[in-house]
Amino acid sequence: MIHGESGSGKSYFGGTTPSPRLILDAEGGSRFIRTNRRRKTWDPLHETVPEDDGTWDACFVSILEWQSLYAAYEVLASGNHPFKSVVVDSLTEAQKRLVDDVAGVDQPSLQEWGTIGRHLEDMVRRLRDLTFHKTTPVSVVMLCLSHVRDEQTRPFLKGAIELALPAFVDVVAYLYTATSEDPGKSGGLEHYALLSPHNNIIAKDRTAALTEKYGAYATDANFSDWLDVIEAEFGPNN
Repeated sequence: MIHGESGSGKSYFGGTTPSPRLILDAEGGSRFIRTNRRRKTWDPLHETVPEDDGTWDACFVSILEWQSLYAAYEVLASGNHPFKSVVVDSLTEAQKRLVDDVAGVDQPSLQEWGTIGRHLEDMVRRLRDLTFHKTTPVSVVMLCLSHVRDEQTRPFLKGAIELALPAFVDVVAYLYTATSEDPGKSGGLEHYALLSPHNNIIAKDRTAALTEKYGAYATDANFSDWLDVIEAEFGPNN
């Protein structure tokens, strides 16, 4: 789980996952990432999963309704797909799609919020479980906006799921940018990821491999590099 303010580089981080990658795109930011330029679109509600023919690195599913996310998940759960990684961009916006499906433009009732919370928690856990799929495990990155709740900076979701979410995943990192001292750095910015709690910011590294390698925060955060560190410690598919 990667959380951060708007413009902190979350979609950029998603583009550092191993290819071929599946982008479950609920807000459109990932299409501007350079590593996703060679891309293909897929409608899991009406099309079969694309083959990895070497012409694309990123496959985009537009999450305009919750059913599209669930249909994509069912293909992932089947194991009959070419993807090495999955990126949800973003979980904050995906929850809004779920709210639209449940309540439309009306304010959800208390009962409807219960339904929304159960469906979202179920999907988060299902996506997490793909990391130890019996035949076709994938790496899963869920991107999320940040906000302050109870004086803590945490992933931004509505309802009780917001407090429970960090417990469901292995790594929670807070992404932010700062001016780079390297004059050749693209955009003049360095991407950092806080890996340990600091200043009431929610972060954790259940693997301990990342904090042992990088310390409390990682410079120029790159998921594929992180995966190499974790696999060197625990072996592949962990």
